[in-house]
Amino acid sequence: MHFIIEYLKNRFARIEVDYGVNPVIFAIIYFGGAPFFWLAIYKIITGLKNKKIDQVRIFGIVLGITTIAPFIYVAIFGHNVPFWFWVFGSAILIYTFYNVMSRVKKS
Repeated sequence: MHFIIEYLKNRFARIEVDYGVNPVIFAIIYFGGAPFFWLAIYKIITGLKNKKIDQVRIFGIVLGITTIAPFIYVAIFGHNVPFWFWVFGSAILIYTFYNVMSRVKKS
């Protein structure tokens, strides 16, 4: 078990040196945004049901910000980030957008 922890610490340190991005900060931004993400989805759906377009707009912006925030962090502070990261990040963003739109249309 100690070997795994040491490996991860070294790997995260290497990521920070190679790419200028702290994986812990990325994870905090990514997972810390989850409550706001789900709150925004809830508020968008209730806003649509109650025909409160301003609520839908505001929480649509909140949803967008929480979805792209970790990738903005990488775009601003990262360097030499591999192409696969951007492909993977784009896939996450596209899937999230598609999934949210499907949920909103069902409601």
